[in-house]
Amino acid sequence: MLIRMGRNFVSALAMIVLITGLFSQGGQASAAKDNRSWVEYNEKIMAKDNENGTLELELQGTIKLAKNYKVTQRGENRVYQKSLADVRVGAENVTVRVNHKNEITKVFIDGPTPIETMRVGIMTTGFAAVDHDTIVLSSQAGLEIIDKVAEKTFTAGEKVTFSSSSNEIIVTNASGEALYTTPNRLYAFTDEGSKIKVENITRASGDSSYRGFFEITTSSTGDKLNLINEVDMEHYLYQVVPSEMPASFGLNALKAQAVAARTYALGDYLSDRFAKEGFFVLDSVMSQVYNNTPENAITTQAVNQTAGIIMIGQDASLVDARYYSTSGGYGASKHQVWAEGDGTFPSNVVPYLIALSHTFDPNDPSKMLEIDTQSEEEILEFYKTLSHTGYDGNSPWFRWKVGLSKEELENTINANLAGRQAADPKFVLNQNEAGEFVSQPIPTEGIGEFVDMYVAKRGDGGNIMELVIEGTTGTYKIIKEYNIRFTIRPSNAFTQGETVVLHRAPAGSTEYTGTLDNYTILPSAFFGFEFDEENGVTFYGGGNGHGVGMSQYGAYYLGTTLGYGFERILTSYYPNMSLQKSSVLNKE
Repeated sequence: MLIRMGRNFVSALAMIVLITGLFSQGGQASAAKDNRSWVEYNEKIMAKDNENGTLELELQGTIKLAKNYKVTQRGENRVYQKSLADVRVGAENVTVRVNHKNEITKVFIDGPTPIETMRVGIMTTGFAAVDHDTIVLSSQAGLEIIDKVAEKTFTAGEKVTFSSSSNEIIVTNASGEALYTTPNRLYAFTDEGSKIKVENITRASGDSSYRGFFEITTSSTGDKLNLINEVDMEHYLYQVVPSEMPASFGLNALKAQAVAARTYALGDYLSDRFAKEGFFVLDSVMSQVYNNTPENAITTQAVNQTAGIIMIGQDASLVDARYYSTSGGYGASKHQVWAEGDGTFPSNVVPYLIALSHTFDPNDPSKMLEIDTQSEEEILEFYKTLSHTGYDGNSPWFRWKVGLSKEELENTINANLAGRQAADPKFVLNQNEAGEFVSQPIPTEGIGEFVDMYVAKRGDGGNIMELVIEGTTGTYKIIKEYNIRFTIRPSNAFTQGETVVLHRAPAGSTEYTGTLDNYTILPSAFFGFEFDEENGVTFYGGGNGHGVGMSQYGAYYLGTTLGYGFERILTSYYPNMSLQKSSVLNKE
């Protein structure tokens, strides 16, 4: 039997709902009843453009919101006033009222909006872009293509190619025969027990096959295509968890990863980050990596045995479930890594994303080591010490070092500083004549010759928040760990010299045991540095990633060596939160 649009997806998250707003009791109204010039449509919301004030309906297309439109919601016992933020992409419980000017005047959300599926933007090979030149889909069970607007359904065989021209989609079968041309959105389905392979992309697994169904639309330029995979929430996690954590990390850690990934996915959904594009998440590291590594029995077991479980903060809101590869001994506080949406940095403190020590005290391994994370001397000594042990000891990233000559340091800074300033101008600053750091363009020659460098500010976990670099053209302050790591890049693509070697060591080592050549960024902002007599510099650091939330290597240790269950693993990294199942979010 072929899957159809509107089928009843059954998942453990079927009870997780958003209370989002309703404007009247009852269903659609007739415009003729009171001689008003309006009509109502009860259709799936395909996209939402907050900036331009539009909603895209599945059949009616994109419609502009009127100046004084209203959003309301039917609750259990009353009607609530809501806002456009409560109108969710993918929602099918929405009725819109459209006036004679073809503008939406009212939006009616009929009760809670279930979160049963994920809408995933599928990127090209290498996760390079969302716009595809062509899309090739195949399934051994056969493909069915539907154009809902034109009310057209046809069988396309086991393989079909989609191309675009002048804002139209051209459908071609395996023999090269053109089957159909339309300007409308198309849907591709296969048998419910089968997957659809996207043959025009390559993933690490070698098998780019997906559960659920696909939507194909023309891109904004009209000459390329966009691809969205709509899939059951738990099935989405089947293909996220193995892509984000190796199966060898064990069931306990994988369960923790499943809960974190589920919570993170819901956070992306609630953020409306990709509402304009019509999906909830991307399939890359911009959201969570999806279907880059094939499903396997233990990762699927981890998802099934935690089905529907999410993390909730003390204020009853969804936890911002950040995670990363490896801690070098300390975690970071979120507010000292990322800015608020309005650019405020440090941002607001998040009680469950705070800096913690993950290093055992060598004098008493039953305790965690505490150092003065604001002391440059203690930080440098901490990261130069290879014998420390901690949660992340199994990781090759527990300790690392990399050295650059003065010329290499100058070159990599000058190659990257202006780009970071252009991308994040409020956080890459120049010192003016009054001694103030202000945002202004970087000189063509960058910093000129390197003079000096020092840390101006560290976070509670010792992560560098502000780095000052002095050159012959001026003094520059780089703020936030991402900008720092992407300015001093230890690769000869930027240093313009010989191969740059990054050395690594797991916990308890007596010497560095592994190397990587021309690593593209500094692994973390947890590092100290020292200069030699010729002004070359060696960076001594630990960990890999931003350092906020759960360390995946740490979860591996806690779950296997210490035998922690997933609940205890999660509370070790996200204190001040609770685990809930079948929860109701934003309840009135």
